[in-house]
This record gives sequence, structure tokens and C-alpha cells, in this order.
Amino acid sequence: MHPQEEVRWKAIYAFGFTAAELAKIEMERARIVIRRLMWMLNEESGGMAWGVGEGFAEALYNSEALKREYLQIYVSYIWPEGNYLEYPPAQRGIIWGVGRLAQKYLEDLLKISAHEYIIFHLNSEDSLVAFYSLWALSFFKESIEFTPLKVKIERALSLVEKTLPEHLFFDGKSLKIYKPSDLKALLSN
Repeated sequence: MHPQEEVRWKAIYAFGFTAAELAKIEMERARIVIRRLMWMLNEESGGMAWGVGEGFAEALYNSEALKREYLQIYVSYIWPEGNYLEYPPAQRGIIWGVGRLAQKYLEDLLKISAHEYIIFHLNSEDSLVAFYSLWALSFFKESIEFTPLKVKIERALSLVEKTLPEHLFFDGKSLKIYKPSDLKALLSN
């Protein structure tokens, strides 16, 4: 993981674009790349796959073919009965990725109930997991009922307000600083 967030996010973006281009040229080689990412996310790999969840999402975002094959597997990493990642730093990348993918593939994510797994993570004690969960959930606001989630959303917002006054990240359009007030605006519009 690069210490400069700008470099890290540019690398993630470039990786996703490159994997998608590879899928256009030779799909089997792109599958090998994705399977390698899946191995890196596996606890048995013995490492912490910094940036892998985000890179994986960018690859799916940029390739319809990869998205068709791997979207459900990708979401399973935040599903408690799936390939659940217990380590909050690993959860962050996948949750960010669901938000990123919702920008383009919302209907596909709704079909596999990805929003329910995001809602599950609103209870996290990790500020960044809560932040990314709120951000990702904002893409589902037109498709699901938010009223029953009010308490969970307020609790997650409270945690973010107390512990994370601002956060620099790539929102799919640009690299910028988000504040809790920005999350509130996204969730209320």
C-alpha cells in the first residue's frame, strides 16, 4: 500500500483499466488475473491484500465480461455466509467496490442483494468501514426503503463524525476529501 493516497488510487484505477483491456484481448488471461486477486483475498494466502478489493472492483467496473463472471463472487466477500473477510481493512476495499460498481451496475447488485450486505456493515466499529458503507449505500437510495435504516445510518454517521472528520478517496469521478456532512448530503438527496 502506497503511503500517498493519490498514488494508491491512481494505481487502483490504472489496474482496473488494464485488466479490462486484457479481457478484451484475451479473456482467459484476464480470468487468471482475477483468480490471482481472489487468492490474495483468501486468508490462506498469508498476506494482506492492500488495494486488491478496490482493484478487483475497478476491473469489473471497466469490463462487462468480467462483471458477468465475477460480480457475485466479489460481493460474497462482505456476505457473512459467503467468502466473508473478517478484517476491517479488507472489508473497506470490497465495500468501496460495491459503491463503485453501483454507479454502473446497480440493477445487477440489487438482484444479488448487495445492499443488504452494505447495511450489515453499518454496524461496524471501524470508522472507514462505516464511512464506505454509508457512501456505498447512497447509490441504493432510489431503490430501497431508507426509513427502517434510519437508526443504523445515524449510528454509523455518528461514528464517522466522531472519529473521521475528513477522508480522501476516489469516488469514481475524482479524488477528493469527503466530510461527514458530504455523506449526509449524499444520503438525503
